[in-house]
Amino acid sequence: SEFSDGEELRSYIISNIHTLRKWRQKGVVAQFQGHHFDPDVMDLVKIGQGSLGGKARSLAFMAALLQEHPEIYENYPGVNIEIPKTLVISTDGFESFIRLNRLEHYATEDFSDDEVLNGFLNTEMPEWLVEDLKMYLSHVRYPLSIRSSSLLEDAQFQPYAGLYSTFMVPNNHVELSVRLRHLITAIKLVYASTYYEAPKAFSRNTQKQPQEEAMAVIIQQMTGDIYGNYFYPAISGVAQSHNFYPVPPMKPEEGIVQIALGLGKTVVEGERSLRFSPKYPNFMPQFSMVKDILANAQRFFYALKIKDYPIDLNFRKQSNLEKREVDEAENEFPIQMLASTYIPEENRIRDNGYMRGPKIMTFAQVLKYNLFPLPQLINDLLLVGRKGMGCPVEMEFSVNLYPDKDRENDFFFLQMRPMVADSERFEVKITDEEYKKAFCRSTQALGNGKNDRIADIVYVKPRDFRPEMTVQIADEIGRINAGLVKDSRPYLLIGPGRWGTADRWLGIPVQWHNISGVGAMIELRNQMLKADPSQGSHFFQNITSLGIHYITITEDSEDFLDWKRLESLPHIQETTFLRQVRLDRPMLLKIDGKTSRCVIVFS
Repeated sequence: SEFSDGEELRSYIISNIHTLRKWRQKGVVAQFQGHHFDPDVMDLVKIGQGSLGGKARSLAFMAALLQEHPEIYENYPGVNIEIPKTLVISTDGFESFIRLNRLEHYATEDFSDDEVLNGFLNTEMPEWLVEDLKMYLSHVRYPLSIRSSSLLEDAQFQPYAGLYSTFMVPNNHVELSVRLRHLITAIKLVYASTYYEAPKAFSRNTQKQPQEEAMAVIIQQMTGDIYGNYFYPAISGVAQSHNFYPVPPMKPEEGIVQIALGLGKTVVEGERSLRFSPKYPNFMPQFSMVKDILANAQRFFYALKIKDYPIDLNFRKQSNLEKREVDEAENEFPIQMLASTYIPEENRIRDNGYMRGPKIMTFAQVLKYNLFPLPQLINDLLLVGRKGMGCPVEMEFSVNLYPDKDRENDFFFLQMRPMVADSERFEVKITDEEYKKAFCRSTQALGNGKNDRIADIVYVKPRDFRPEMTVQIADEIGRINAGLVKDSRPYLLIGPGRWGTADRWLGIPVQWHNISGVGAMIELRNQMLKADPSQGSHFFQNITSLGIHYITITEDSEDFLDWKRLESLPHIQETTFLRQVRLDRPMLLKIDGKTSRCVIVFS
């Protein structure tokens, strides 16, 4: 016999039955029943009978898709490929909560975000929901991410990416009542974000009414590991199956990936991260010289504090996350594995995170030395996702790396959504005459089609721009935007760096309600703010989903913007940092989506 005794045989049979039960549950959304809940086997469960919402549906879809493609698991034997364990509170939980507390008026009347937040916090949760949540927490003790999964989110034509809130809780307090209070507070805050200004403004642009929105909530196992007082994954990222900014030899259909150390907030909010093609992971123009690497590398990352945190948590500050410096965590395993070290006296960067010296996040061990097969795995998953959804896709993921060589590293699939479908499929031709006459020319434009409805231009005055004043500039844009929206006048917005970034030093941190009337945007890349384009961020995904043309102008390239002509136009209004001008007749904007070329011609 292969077994030394009956006990060994018994263990073998139990292990195989357990594995079979887990496999059969993949892709199945089971109804949560507290007394029969097995968190080790049941990956995806729901409370209530309503809709799962966009994010939760995509998780169930991807789980089923992975089960149809067992070769993904077979091709990566040293990698544990998982979808994090997930509980969904379906939309009838939201509807019951709104009815119980009579909150319907927040959908139709104007309230500030703070007024909505305070109104929702001062409420009761339905008793049936509280009982189920208490039973759920009695089974799970790992950190939790509480995210929105709205009916309108992640729809193919107008995804509401990143407009709703996400919160993290440590879920490790000794008292169950404290853990329950943290979870219920987070759920209330996700519910409140349904009626914040940004989703309402976005709804108006899409001809949807805020009261049409109903919110499911995903309570998901956080991915990561414990390092001292903190919890975070080694790598988080966003991968897209279509690259809007291909630099030769890259091709658009080969996709693009953005990764960062720590939690994914860094990537989805447009802060410093590393961008690479999964087909050419070693080709990174932004990392071509030592000075470029030092300027562009990630310096901060997000982690969840799981020890010595305040009893009520900092829900209003960074969703309970802490922003840490890479250098302060240099002795933690992910930095040692993924960072390189700068040697100042040699002006060299060595691909070793264990040496003394400043740590630089190059991810060389993964991208150069294949410590973890990230580019290949992402390639395969994007291919499966694209075939399964029938359109280009975007996915969020995270990776855990372990010092124990015998332990499998983890790849967690967090979310997949369709990238925006291009509604203007007709061919656009840019003539030689238009190219010569153009007030603006770009080789990095996103979209396809033409726009001849814009006569107003709002631009950041180059001479007055100061990087430390970007928050004030965003406020000024919001005030001008409000007047133009009132008059139903779409406008062209021009400014330096990344639009919508959360890092004020990389660009202007506008939110959707600051620019809700915009018709087209120009992102200027110059020596002062030379950030990578904003492609991985939720803000960018929403801009493109509304068909707003997005144009990048890179100084000292064949791109061109006629500043002399722009500044000669009479102004409608001028602020400390902005100038608004108006043409007698609308300009003509044309983008050839096949070549990413764009011209803007004044009539």
